[in-house]
Amino acid sequence: MKPPPIVAAEPPDGGELVFARRWPSRVERKQAMLDELADVLVGRGWVSDDDREWLLLCLDEVLVNAMIHGNEGDPDLDVDVAIHAAGGRWRLTVCDRGDGFRGEELPDPDDSSSLLLEHGRGIRIMREWLDDLSYYRSGACAALTRRCAT
Repeated sequence: MKPPPIVAAEPPDGGELVFARRWPSRVERKQAMLDELADVLVGRGWVSDDDREWLLLCLDEVLVNAMIHGNEGDPDLDVDVAIHAAGGRWRLTVCDRGDGFRGEELPDPDDSSSLLLEHGRGIRIMREWLDDLSYYRSGACAALTRRCAT
């Protein structure tokens, strides 16, 4: 399976906005971001306690990609995160200030040799648990979608 393509300029309407936050790209603050996002999704019953570790792993991957790759590690650039809910699904979007990327330039996450690469494993990890992983704004935004646990 190839890396997810960049499907549109903007994600489709995700329903009700339940969370929106702008954070500086400061990796040392990442754990607080992860905890806050997980608390929202688990607290609303949309992610089970049993799946919290999967959620944290996916959030870690997408936030690190935005801060390190998208914003090139510049702590003065922000990362925007929003959570929408509709139709028994939640969608979390993460947007950085970078120029994006071309999906076809990423290693194939399902090629076993890509597991040994320093970068590119995050897509495989996220796809394992999420229902959908899409990119927008030339790759500067990632949308993670999953059905609600309840």
